[in-house]
Amino acid sequence: MKTRLFLRSNNFFRSVGIVCSNTLLLFLLHSSLAAEIPTLSPGREVRITAPKTEKTFLLYVPIDYTDKRPFPVIFCYHGYRGSATTWPFKQVTKGEGFIIVGMNYATDAYYHKLRFTTTAPEKIFFDEALEIISTRINVDQDYIFMGGYSQGGYSTTVLGEQLLDRLAGNLVLGAGRCYVDMNPPSAELIRGHPFFYGVGELDDPHYPRAKRALQFYTECGADVTFEGWEGETHKLSPQWMAKTRMREWLITYGPMKQVESEFEKAQIAEKNGRLGEAFTLYTQIAEILPDTELCRAAKESATHLGTQAETQFNRLKKMTDEKPYAQSVKALETFRDKYAGSVFKEHATQLLSELLNAKADALEGRAREAEAGNNYTRALQLYKLYLTHFREAERYAEVQKHVKALKDKTGMK
Repeated sequence: MKTRLFLRSNNFFRSVGIVCSNTLLLFLLHSSLAAEIPTLSPGREVRITAPKTEKTFLLYVPIDYTDKRPFPVIFCYHGYRGSATTWPFKQVTKGEGFIIVGMNYATDAYYHKLRFTTTAPEKIFFDEALEIISTRINVDQDYIFMGGYSQGGYSTTVLGEQLLDRLAGNLVLGAGRCYVDMNPPSAELIRGHPFFYGVGELDDPHYPRAKRALQFYTECGADVTFEGWEGETHKLSPQWMAKTRMREWLITYGPMKQVESEFEKAQIAEKNGRLGEAFTLYTQIAEILPDTELCRAAKESATHLGTQAETQFNRLKKMTDEKPYAQSVKALETFRDKYAGSVFKEHATQLLSELLNAKADALEGRAREAEAGNNYTRALQLYKLYLTHFREAERYAEVQKHVKALKDKTGMK
């Protein structure tokens, strides 16, 4: 698999071309069906066969996708006599901000009856689909939604209730709740859990069932948003999307919560001196909802930290020409650790490698000079210092091989 990713560049955002070749190797090892998994790209919808369950699902990658940050995902279940679809979520979200997975049902036993006792294969398929997409694109595991229309909505009240601890919200559309008075979900999990209900006011019998489900979930303590779509039957008109605020609901419980949570993590990281982690989090946050106040604040913080890091790194780089090797290394290692988790760690690591190799090459040069002058005792002393202190040098293996040959030649140890 090869996913093309889009990263922004400026004076402190280094362009990084990322090709997920390791992911391809994982899939080739995982199954012979891996060759059937198509290439992904933003704005494209593809069909994938899950090797273990041998079931297919659709995967839609949003048009604004970038591997720089994790994206929320919606698992969509289709209606009766339908097949895997990303409708209506791809349309409602305008194809932006959310990865959408259009699921088929794993077994006919569940598909035809939606029984609480037949969900085990569905959970296995859900897990496999999530595993597959998570190895190919950047999924935020904390913001997984489940929903569907008609039977897909009813399924969300069965399978979705059994996965409440893994879901950020459930969207039940054109449906009520299966067995509304039976098998109530765990009080601990349902309390405060977000549910979105949307149904046509002329949709009989599903509208009254949805109202009854509203009462049930509300009494359970769930956080329920309910929409009755005026003039709509079970067969929705082309105008129905103008009647729903589902997209706003998804943003509120997905990206907006994601921003708030990650911003708090970034602030904690910054306060505790983990500046690389803070910089990366602020950078990711700034791209989620760029027009919101919190994302603008994140962008300002990222700019500040990035400029500060660039200035400090350039100062350290200059210092390597003026200060002793040990002092330069210690300062760079401190900078590297402070900026772990960011591109600045890569800068420091690269410079440390360059310094180490330069120091190692100089020592090897001295050893070669001694060897050329037939001062083998001195040469082996210097080579021993090299092999002791420069194990990470690029020429370490070659020097080690040369020392063995020199000892064999001279009979010295």
